[in-house]
Amino acid sequence: MRLATVAQSREIDELSQTVYGLPAEILMESAGATAARELDQSYYPDLKRGLLSVVCGPGNNGGDGLVLARHLHAAGHRDLIVFVLAPQESRSELFTRQLSRVDLAGIRHVNLCDHPEKMEQIRSSALIVDALFGIGLSRPIESDYLKLVEIMNSCRVPVVSLDCPSGLDCDTGVVKGQVIKADMTLSFGLAKPGFFVSDGPRHVGKLRILPIGFPYESLRGVATSHFAFTERLARRYLPRRLETSNKSDHGHLLVLAGREGMWGAGLLASSSAYRMGTGYVTWASFESPAENILESPEILTGKIDSEELWQKKITAAAVGPGLGVSRETADVIERLKGMDLPGVVLDADAITTCVQFELFPLPCNWVLTPHMGELARILKKDVVQLENNRFQSALEGSETAGCHVLLKGFRSVVANDGRCMVINAGNSALAKAGTGDVLTGMIGGFMAQGLEPLQATATAAYIHGRLADEWVRIGHDRRTLMASDLRDHLPSLIGRIAGGTLVL
Repeated sequence: MRLATVAQSREIDELSQTVYGLPAEILMESAGATAARELDQSYYPDLKRGLLSVVCGPGNNGGDGLVLARHLHAAGHRDLIVFVLAPQESRSELFTRQLSRVDLAGIRHVNLCDHPEKMEQIRSSALIVDALFGIGLSRPIESDYLKLVEIMNSCRVPVVSLDCPSGLDCDTGVVKGQVIKADMTLSFGLAKPGFFVSDGPRHVGKLRILPIGFPYESLRGVATSHFAFTERLARRYLPRRLETSNKSDHGHLLVLAGREGMWGAGLLASSSAYRMGTGYVTWASFESPAENILESPEILTGKIDSEELWQKKITAAAVGPGLGVSRETADVIERLKGMDLPGVVLDADAITTCVQFELFPLPCNWVLTPHMGELARILKKDVVQLENNRFQSALEGSETAGCHVLLKGFRSVVANDGRCMVINAGNSALAKAGTGDVLTGMIGGFMAQGLEPLQATATAAYIHGRLADEWVRIGHDRRTLMASDLRDHLPSLIGRIAGGTLVL
C-alpha cells in the first residue's frame, strides 16, 4: 500500500489542480461528501443518539469539515452544531466560502473566537468530528486550540478525524504536545506514513482510506517512497510449491548461530527456517550443535571450521543469534562476503561484530535486522534522536550498512535504496528473548527459497507480527508468548494467509 508524506500529499493535490484541471473546491466538496457518507455508515446509531459536533479550524481541513456538516444536515441529521475556531486573518479562501454555505443552509454554528466559553457545549456531544488542522500543522497545538483539543479528548464519545488526527506529525507519527486521540481517521487519497509508527497507531484509531477523485495520473505521477506491507503482498510473495518438487528445489539455508549457554538461539532460527518451507537447513557453530537438535532431528549440523560445511550448495545464510562477538565471527562474515550468495541475513551478535570490527559496507543483497539500540551503535547516534523518525533512521542505517535494514520495534520498518516499508503488524508480546532468532530463521528460510531480500524480509516480518497479533486475538495475554510459540504457530497462520494456494 502506497503512503504519501505531507509534501507528497500536497504535490498530488497541486498536480490534480494545475495539470488535470480539477479545482480545489471540487476536491474539497468530494472529500467532505465522501467523509459524510462514511460517517453515516460507520456511526449511524451515534448520529441518531444525540448531538453531532463538527469542530473546524481555519484552513482547508476545516473547510472539509464544513462540507461534511452540510451533507450530513442535508441527509437529515439536524442535531448538529459546527464549532469554528478560526480567526479572520487565518481563514483560507475556501474555508470562508464553505462557512457561508453552512450559514445559508441554516446549520447552527458557533464562533469560538467570539464565544470561547461555548467550547464546553462540546462535552454534550454523542459524536465529534475533528476538522481542526489535518495534515497542515507543523508545530505543537497551543492557546485556545490546546484547550479545545483537551475538551474533545476528555469526552467519552467517538471522535472521527478528517485526513489526520490534529496535532499528529503525519510523516513521523511523533506527537509534540497535545493531539486528538481519534477512534477513526478518514484519510483522503492515500494513508500517511505517520499513521503506522511511533505514536501514530494510538491516535489514528480505525483507518479508512477514502477516494475523493484525485486523477489516477496524479496519484501515480508523484513518486512515493513509503509503503505499508499488507496481507495481500504476503500472499503474493509466499514461495510456490509444486506437487512435483523435491527438497532440493526449496533451497538450503546455512544457520551460523549459538554457543555454550546460547544453543537455543540457533535451534529457534533453524527450526523456524524449516517452517517457512526451506528444503534443507544446516546449523553450524564454532562447536558442533549436534547434541542440541533432539527437538528438531531434521536439522543438519556442522562446525564452522570444517571445510566440508563450506562445500555444501548453500542458497542463503542466517548469521548471528547467540554466535558471540569475536574476531572469529568477523572472519565468518568476511568469508560469506566472498561467496556471492543470493541472500544473507545478519542479526544480534553478527550486527555487533560488524560495528566492532568495522565490516561495513556489506553486499547490497544482505539484510541487517537491528533493534533501535543496535542501530544507534551503527550510526553512532542517540536512541531518542533516532526514535523521532523511524523511517529516516532506517534509511540512514541502510545507507551506512550498504544493504537492506529491518529496523525492529513497534511497527518494524524495512529500508533500502531510498524506500521504506512499514510492517503493519505486531505488538508488545514480541518483547521476549528468542523472538528475533525466530525472525532471523524466517527471513533466511524465505531467501533460501529464492525470494528477493526485500520480499523475504517484509513477508517474514509481517507473518512474525501477525503471529503475535493472533496470539492476543484468541485470548492469550501478551506477557505469556514464548519464542517457540511463534515457531509452532507458523503452519496455521501461513496456511490462512496462503488461502489454499500454496500447493499448486
